[in-house]
Amino acid sequence: MAQEKLPYKIGTIKLTWINPKNYKILESKMFNSVSEALANIPASKGNNWLLFKLVESDGMQFKWELLPYGKHKGYVNGMKLRDNPILKYGFIALALFGAYSVYKGMLVE
Repeated sequence: MAQEKLPYKIGTIKLTWINPKNYKILESKMFNSVSEALANIPASKGNNWLLFKLVESDGMQFKWELLPYGKHKGYVNGMKLRDNPILKYGFIALALFGAYSVYKGMLVE
């Protein structure tokens, strides 16, 4: 698809944030540059936002690159933690061990 036919041109910057009144809603605004996006972050958002850059699109599918601004480190680390099976199952095992220890302690007393 020709670049001029796309809804957003490659390189478009997307400022995103989760609506604090409804965590199921992702809101966003589009900008032509990082500096323009940074200049238009509402003060009410604090540092609770992300910037993405459009790197590929056919007009129906979009590939966005996360840029190092806002809460990008927390977002990336949270995804890594969520997808780490050692941490996920280790937490479950630790919780079960803790419950067993409390139960065993109650029997001794």
